[in-house]
Amino acid sequence: MMKIQQRGFIALTISLLELSLLPILLDVAGISLGPVQLLFYVFMISTIVSISISYIYDRNGLLSLLKSRKALVIVIIAGLFNNAISQLMLTTGTIGTNSDIGGILFRSWVLMSVLLMPLVLKTKVTKSQIAAVLVGFFGVYLVASGGGLLSINAQQLPYISLLLGSALSATISALLIKRYTFSTTASVAVFNISSLAFISILILALGMPLPATIPLNTLLAVLFLGVIVYGIGTTLYFDAYKTLNPVFVGNATMAIPFLTILLSAILIGTPIKVYYVYATLLIVGAVAVQQKLSRSAPERVVHGRSSMRMFDVTSAFVNNRKLVAHLAADRRALAIKLNAERRKLAETLRNMEDECMLFIGTDPPDVIRSEEIDYVNDAVKPAEGETIVIGIGDAAKVERAFGRIARSSGV
Repeated sequence: MMKIQQRGFIALTISLLELSLLPILLDVAGISLGPVQLLFYVFMISTIVSISISYIYDRNGLLSLLKSRKALVIVIIAGLFNNAISQLMLTTGTIGTNSDIGGILFRSWVLMSVLLMPLVLKTKVTKSQIAAVLVGFFGVYLVASGGGLLSINAQQLPYISLLLGSALSATISALLIKRYTFSTTASVAVFNISSLAFISILILALGMPLPATIPLNTLLAVLFLGVIVYGIGTTLYFDAYKTLNPVFVGNATMAIPFLTILLSAILIGTPIKVYYVYATLLIVGAVAVQQKLSRSAPERVVHGRSSMRMFDVTSAFVNNRKLVAHLAADRRALAIKLNAERRKLAETLRNMEDECMLFIGTDPPDVIRSEEIDYVNDAVKPAEGETIVIGIGDAAKVERAFGRIARSSGV
């Protein structure tokens, strides 16, 4: 059986190749269609594709999502930020600049996510990581200023602002998807449905006409965007984002600007400017530092006096059907490392605990699969003699259970 991380890496690689073409196709298709009309056709196709994927692979997940009002609202909001709002700004900003600038600035969401993770995911970010982010934002400024250091082109400033706004919107969506454990295929289907509805309302409100005919190159771009990028690519990307460390996935997406610059030069003849390369190198260098400083399992911010370190390992169990109820909504899977003495305390608490599920060691019940245990071991890296304890359920209740272990052992 293929390991969880291997599947995540394969999904991530395929999605990166597809998403690297996004700014180029938006640039090509935007020549014949306005941003709103373009996205209407794209989301119409992607809605059909994503609903079909969800129905074939996880129809129960789609039905469960549609039945939960809270879950549906959260996914609709995430979808609007990721697709409708973000892509409308990205399309308009790319048409006003070019596909290279659009690709580079949009990927600044990776830097933004590092700053927002403590607020949304309650994971720790170090001062060194923040310093690296600032270096990356210097690369963003270099692109925004057109390679200069003293001023930004006033004519392009509105488009630059739209591109940065699209990055922020994508950041919010990605963190929501990481925090809330919903079916990936169902989430992408709702993303596209809600985005199509939003764009349709916008077209009606603004009285925009839809052209009766579309040039062949524009039609091919629209079909690729709808089927491959927003249908298949988004599903693969978010599956990787949920199963792998978000910092690693975010860092991996920094290959996209390089691919976009190269493919843009080959396919549509966009000139490669030196400052594009400098700016991309600065951003990639910044996220490389993030990767070096980040653990496979993000360390959770723990409030109170406990010195016990907790790690968020929810990624290991997002596709575990037996834990659907315990990982519903924004519940988490947290892990701690214990020595032999503390393990006995954990075993005592497990027999008394009714607020969350506690799994101890490498021999858990049938609920957890061996590949999931391997994933957690690789992520948390226990020392010799240490045992991993996993708590699954409401994050606050899991923290309280771990806190009782810490207080009982005098930590």
